[in-house]
Amino acid sequence: MADERQARRDLQAAVDLLWRMRQPGTRGPRGSLSVDRIVGTAIEIADAEGIGGVSMRKVAERLGVTTMSLYRYIPGKDDLLDLMFEMASGPPTTSDWPGDWRGRLVAYAHACRGMLLNRPWMTDIPLSGPPMGPNNLAWMEVVLDSLTDSGLDQGDMVGVLMLLTNYVLSEVRQEITMGRAAPRTGVTYEEWGEVYGRLLTRVVSSGTYPALARVVEAGVFGPESTGADEDFAYGLDFILDGIEALIRERTAKAAEGEGAEG
Repeated sequence: MADERQARRDLQAAVDLLWRMRQPGTRGPRGSLSVDRIVGTAIEIADAEGIGGVSMRKVAERLGVTTMSLYRYIPGKDDLLDLMFEMASGPPTTSDWPGDWRGRLVAYAHACRGMLLNRPWMTDIPLSGPPMGPNNLAWMEVVLDSLTDSGLDQGDMVGVLMLLTNYVLSEVRQEITMGRAAPRTGVTYEEWGEVYGRLLTRVVSSGTYPALARVVEAGVFGPESTGADEDFAYGLDFILDGIEALIRERTAKAAEGEGAEG
């Protein structure tokens, strides 16, 4: 049991590091290193080689220091990955976002998607917990603030935030994964619809998959299949329509409650 406790990350220390409240260790020589410089260097490596190219050793070599000197600032690889995701996220820029809740959530979703597509390695970082750094909390804040006067309660607002964020992450991961596979499969994201429909036609005619067969026969998977941008927008509208229906329901119940009290 003691070994298990020692193996666990100190989450409070991880938060302190994200907020730069953690001071470097006192052992070893003091130089020009800083958490920001180490993380920035790791991001440069990831931009060039992907997340698989990032290691404490490689970052140290790029900085011209020993690997052990990095541990005075960052305890380990997991902490480095969290710091990289936080720094690469940056704070949201909302000055040109619409004023209505739906328009703002659309802007949020597209901003997150663009950020992740610009740095695909961010989707390869395993999530170790909820957002805790200042930049990622700022992204949370813009969604919650956008929903403040929508009629949803605080729990609903957090649920919307989680649903929307997970949708963006899932869609982007799929898009990136299919893009990476294209050199092996010879099929791009945009071409998969037609190829998939053609392949399925040969296997769904047996009667084992009647519902799927009707979809294929309807031409859903065909030359007119949509691309990644259209697929993302379709799913986003689907989610937002559901949120809009929930807002109407919550607003109606609140009005009924006020009427009963009166």
